[in-house]
Order: sequence, then C-alpha cells, then structure tokens
Amino acid sequence: MLDNNKFLKSPLVQAIGLSSALLAAGAQAAEFQLEEIVVTAQKRAESLQDVPISVSAVGGEKLSEAGIENLQDLSAYVPNLKIIEGALVPQMFIRGIGSSANQGFEQSVGTFSDGIYMGRSLQSRTAFLDLERVEVLRGPQGILFGQSTIAGAISLVSGKPQQETEGSISIGHVPQYDETEINGYITGPLTDTLSARFSFRDKREDGYLNNRLRDSESMDTEEQSGRLSLLWEPTEELSALLKVESTRVDRSGRLDQPIDTGIYSLAVPTLVEDSEFDYNIRSNEDTRMEFDSDNIALTLEYQLGDHTLTSITAHSTYDYQELDFDPDATEIQVLALDMFEDFEQTSQEFRLTSPGGETVDYIVGLFYQDSTQEYTENVDGHLSTLGLNPALDTLIARDFNQDSETFAAFTQVTWNITEELRATFGLRYSRDEKEGERRQILTSLNNPGVSQNDVDITLPIVGTVSAADILAWEDDGSPFSGLRANDHFLEGNSKETNWTPSVNLQYDLNEDVMLYITYSEGYKAGGFDARGINNFTAGDVDTLGRNYGVFALGADTFEFGQEEAETLEIGAKMTLLDGAAELNVALFQTDYTDMQVSVYDGTYGFAVLNAGESTVRGLEMDGRWRASESVTLTASLAYLDFEWTKFEEGPCPAVGHNTPSPSGDNCDYEGLENNHTPEWTANVSANHIYPLSDSLELSSTLDLNFKDNHYVANNLDARSEQPGTTLINARVALSSLEDDWQVALVGKNLSDQKVNNYSTNLIQSQGGLSASIGRPRTVGIEASYRF
Repeated sequence: MLDNNKFLKSPLVQAIGLSSALLAAGAQAAEFQLEEIVVTAQKRAESLQDVPISVSAVGGEKLSEAGIENLQDLSAYVPNLKIIEGALVPQMFIRGIGSSANQGFEQSVGTFSDGIYMGRSLQSRTAFLDLERVEVLRGPQGILFGQSTIAGAISLVSGKPQQETEGSISIGHVPQYDETEINGYITGPLTDTLSARFSFRDKREDGYLNNRLRDSESMDTEEQSGRLSLLWEPTEELSALLKVESTRVDRSGRLDQPIDTGIYSLAVPTLVEDSEFDYNIRSNEDTRMEFDSDNIALTLEYQLGDHTLTSITAHSTYDYQELDFDPDATEIQVLALDMFEDFEQTSQEFRLTSPGGETVDYIVGLFYQDSTQEYTENVDGHLSTLGLNPALDTLIARDFNQDSETFAAFTQVTWNITEELRATFGLRYSRDEKEGERRQILTSLNNPGVSQNDVDITLPIVGTVSAADILAWEDDGSPFSGLRANDHFLEGNSKETNWTPSVNLQYDLNEDVMLYITYSEGYKAGGFDARGINNFTAGDVDTLGRNYGVFALGADTFEFGQEEAETLEIGAKMTLLDGAAELNVALFQTDYTDMQVSVYDGTYGFAVLNAGESTVRGLEMDGRWRASESVTLTASLAYLDFEWTKFEEGPCPAVGHNTPSPSGDNCDYEGLENNHTPEWTANVSANHIYPLSDSLELSSTLDLNFKDNHYVANNLDARSEQPGTTLINARVALSSLEDDWQVALVGKNLSDQKVNNYSTNLIQSQGGLSASIGRPRTVGIEASYRF
C-alpha cells in the first residue's frame, strides 16, 4: 500500500533524515545530557533505558505543549498507537490490534489510571488532566498488567500531592470554534503528615461540523473533570494515597457524514446527494450524549524491611446515554437510536516487591475484580420513508446484562546472573467467570391487526416470525402500538482459566547499550455479544434487498470465545553521545488466534465472532537528542505488517476485495490486512528555547506526524482508504525565566489536512458508507500562571 516516492519526499521523512545527519555531525562533541525518564512499566521505578519493553513515555510538559487533551490526541505521538472515536464507542489499537464496536467487549488495549484497570472502552473518556506522564507499553502485558492487555497497555500517572505549596492555572481559547479550556491544580500540606492536591478541567467548544439541515454544530461539547488526592505519610514506613475523581461530558451532534449514499439516492428522490467529504452534514436528528464517571482509589504502601507491600483498592462507575443517534447520517428519518449503559466495578490488588539490586529480584501479587454492566438500546426504524412497505416500520428494544468476576495470581522474577546478563521469568494464573443475558423485543408499528397465534409475519431483522413467537397486538393509542414479537431471550455463563508465561533475557553490551529478547503470551477473555441479531441468515438479507455490506450469521452467536496471542520481541536501548542522545529499537512478531471481531451486520447490530488467526510483525524506533543547550529533537518511526492468516467469514465490502468465503455468504480475508493498520507511522518534534533578556525567553515547538495510507472501515471498503498524511502542529511561547507565567500561540493541523478517522456502512443502505472527519486547522492562544 505504501507509495514509496510520496513517503520519501514527505516533509516528515526529510526531517528525520535531517535529524539523523545532525546527530552524526554532533557525535564528536556532545556537551549536553538528556534528563532521565523514569517509568513504572514493570511496577517499580526504573529508567526508561533500563526497561526491556517497547515502551514510550510522554511527560506532562509535552502533553501541555502539544495540546494533547485526550488519548486520541496522544496517538499521533506514539509509534504504532491509534485511538479513534468510533461510531458507538472509542476504539484503541496498538500494533494494529484493537477491539471494535460492541458493548460486550473489553478492550484489547488495557488502560490503567494510577494502576487501576479500566478495560471498558467508555472508561477511556474519564479524566485526562494533571498528568505526570503517560506510558504506552506495546505487545502483550499479561504478567504484571493482566488479561485484556493482549495488544498492550496505556498507563496514566497523575500528579501527586506535595508538601510544598504550588499550583498552576492555564486558559486556552480557539476563536474559530469558540473553544475555551481551563486547567489547573493546587497542592500543598494540610498537616506535617498530610498533603493534598486538587486538579480541575473545564472545556467548552462549538462543533467543527455544520449541520445544514438543523442549523447547528457538531460536536458541541461541554466537559468538566475534577480530582482530589490526599497523601498521608504518618511514618517513614507507611503512606496512603486516596484519589477521588469525577468527569461529566455533555455533547450534541456527531461526526458521521455520508460519503456515498448508495441506494438512498434511488429510493428517495428528495434526498440531497451531498456526499462530499467536508465539514457539512445533513442529519435529521439532534444527537445528545451524556457521560458521567466517578472513580475512587486507595493506594497503601508499607515498607516491610527492604520489601514494599502495596495495596490498591478501587471502585469505578459510569453512566452513559446517547439519545436520537442518527445511524443513517442523512436528512431522512430512517432510524433513531437511543443507548443507555451503566457500569460498575470494584477491584483489589496486592503486590509484594523486593528491594531491587539483589541477585534475585521479584514481584508477587494477587488481583480480584468484580463488575456489573447494564446496556439498553431502542431502535426506531421508519423504512417506509425509503419507499418500502409501511409494515416494516419497527421498534426494537434490546437489553443486555453482563456480570464478570476475575481472579489472578502473578509473579515476575529477575535473576541477575552477572553484572551484564539478566534473565526474567513471569507467570500469571487467571480465572474469569461471566454471566450474560440479552433480550430483544420487536414491535411492527404499522401491521394490520393480527391476533396472537394467528399467522406468520415477516419483520426486518429476523425475517419470518412464526405465529407461536408473536406476543400480541397492542393498541393503546401510543406511538408504540403495534404487533409485538419475541425475537429472542438468550443467556449464558462462561468460566475460563489461563496460564500466561513470559521469558526475557537482557544483556548489557557496554554501559551504554542494552540488548533484550522476550517471549510472552497473552489472552483476552471471552464474553457475550451485546448487539448481535440472532438467527440472521443470508436468505433474510436477500429478501430485504440489503446485499451490500451485510454480514450473514447462523443461529446462536451470543457467546464468543477468548482471544490468545504469542509474541517474540528483540530490542536494543542505547545511550549515545555521552548521554546527549538515546535511540531505542524493537523488532517483533505476534501470532493471534481466535481473534474477537465485531462486524456490522447491515441492519441494526454489530455481530461478534472469533475470526481466526493473524500475524503481526514490525519495527519500532524512537529517540531523543539534546543537540545544544537550547535545542532538543525527538523522533519515532514504526513499520507494521498485519496479515490475516485465517478469517473465512468476514464482511464483504461494496467496493474492494471480494473473495467468497467457504459458506458463500461472506468474504475470505486470508492474506489481507486489518483496518487501522498504517504500514508506516512517524513523528518528528523539535523544541527550541531562546533567551530574549535576563527575564524573558521564547520557546518554540514543531511537530510533524505522519501516518501511511490505511483502511478505516472494518470491511476494508476501498472508499474508506485514508491517504498517507502528515499533520503539522506548532507552538510558540513567551515566558519568564522563572517559568511562573507563559503566553503561547498554538496551531494544530496547520496543513489543514482532511482525515477520515473512521468509516462504516450506512444502515439499511445498499453500498452506503459514512465517514468521521478529523478536526481542520485551528489556531488558538494559551496563557498560564504558576505559583
């Protein structure tokens, strides 16, 4: 897929080449050293250069300078990381592996906030404020982080209370979309042993899409987050950190827009054929979303001699509702979808950590988590607006509940064989139990009066409903009067046990170069499909004429099995130029089996199945160089090769590949790539500081972020291929030398690139396709004050 000429001539690659040339030129005289980056990727504080893992760390200062406001923004700065706002839920991918749209999934990329596991996709919307750093660990992290980190893990580390009083407040404004964001924190002592930190964020913005039909903006957003942390250190041996945080997001509108309306333009002549990929939409619904999240965590650390005993107790909840979601993304009232989800989890982890630096270092631990999820959706379908039979106007009510319980015991032991050679062995035992149920009731709004057990009828979604399944005809004068049919009530339970091992060898070639090789295994637990359509067959699809982008399933696909991975990684971490530069390299291959995929079924749901097998291999490089006292360069480059080695029943696109599956109903993906797998990604960042006087300095930052062409629809529809793109961000700031105030001009996407972040088939359309366009060029101003 890579256009080599385009890639080699791109400004990003030229910047990488220039950085390399400058690095070589400065090899003879390095006078400046980089600041050490300390991470906790292995549950103990270590230098990033000593950790035998492909890991990227982005500090709080960089988060602020680059205007990284959420995980989606972060993905532009980390090799082989891609995070998007999907049609239904956020989706995260590391090395091309992620979980797509289904509320029954945990994520393949595990998110951890101060060590607390947040595996649900919606939990990624929780407070992203006052962060000390973000660590991104690539590849299965099944030992210390546990299940559902089969692709990797993202660790958010928040700022901690201090015994010295300090604080900060910043205000940013983007006039173009009336965006205003306020961030701040204050920390200090309450007593000699108790300190506190309060952080807050308030963001309000008009959307950057114009809904011409409703004369409104999408997505108009208000977001408020707050966090209170209390650190109690009564003795030298004991510390207790209590963290309470809350987030609320209110949003109006969506980013979805048709780029090909398919059959709509034929069935409904009044449809405006506006399929241009731009910042204008014509949605008939005013979608509204509310999200509330609350987290509380207590972390205790007690020194048992030279050992550290850690306890993390956490409780996390969120409530989510999205009303009048317009999944057909057109001005025609075809569908309206209401979604509600409540989630609650409680977790407990104990860890005992040896002091480190001994012949044998180790960590042992126990983990327990219990969670409850309730999901409801109502789909109001008006197919008569497409010129179809009014009897097909249908209300669908779907309820899904899932209870999960996880227990794990783990250990990781490092044997320091010599001063240069180390071997690390890890093993985790996990037991996962789940119970799930899904009920679906259909109401045909316009059917003639038919009594129970009278006659078979045909409804969309399930095809023919037998007379025995018809519940009753209801006519109570409400808009929902009609013929009710019990599509299905499904329930199930599962219990899985797993042993996941890891073996790592490290060798210090000299004091500046560390080599490592790692073999590890990981898994993601199975579960239950929240949104599938049961007993959906190809014949029913053909009857309704939806023969593009439709997925055909047989009976009872409610439960899906676990996903497994084996990975081999070889890497090197190098300190160069007497500490002025660093370069890290990793080569990897991961083999996945029984991959969990969620596939749009062409009507009202996303079917889940275990797809088969895939192989992912690639290269990752990242480095830093402090070229002078005032200039620092960072760069990263990643190559990714994803190949389906077995996926016989994939969804067929309207445009693109079309190899029939063995069943003849779907498409065979063997030899194809996955969506969201750009072959090349790269980033270059240059930071320069220039003193203007004895009291003022000018700092500037230039970021170039490149992603190669790749598909953004899970059926690899050719129209969803996003071309290779370089995004340019820049920041120029005037500040005091004491760093107590700063004023900055910030530009994002300065080249004004149009980026399709996500595509899916238009519901009830032959060949229709929607797209989610990224933010255009913005320029804003920021001011901050520290005390």
